[in-house]
Amino acid sequence: MTVDEAIAHYLRLRAKKSQIEAETKDKLAEIKEVMEKIEGWLQRQADAQGVTSFKTKAGTAFLTTSDFASVADWDAVLQWVVDQNAFDMFERRVNKSAVRGYIEANNAVPPGVNYGTRIDVSVRKPSASASKTKE
Repeated sequence: MTVDEAIAHYLRLRAKKSQIEAETKDKLAEIKEVMEKIEGWLQRQADAQGVTSFKTKAGTAFLTTSDFASVADWDAVLQWVVDQNAFDMFERRVNKSAVRGYIEANNAVPPGVNYGTRIDVSVRKPSASASKTKE
């Protein structure tokens, strides 16, 4: 196999993969929509009956509570965290772009940070102009 053949084969496989994913996504969207309607119906039934679960021969449905949080105003959050000394509100991770910038400026990784780079192979279709020039 030549490099040209390998790239051509890779691109054919990627196109097929994309086609299958698109078909699957459409099929899954329909299923997810019906499932969401059933979930909504079950929740309304639970609310109406004052229960948090249903146990049946077919299976069990139960209500769960999930919390979520997102930042609407970083400046306000940061000021509140500093004022309240509430640094536990933050997650423990670093911004990889900021770390990369620090490394470029200082030729060193910040203390306590692990940093790495991975090299992957990317394959693209030829551009329309490149295909015409090779023909």
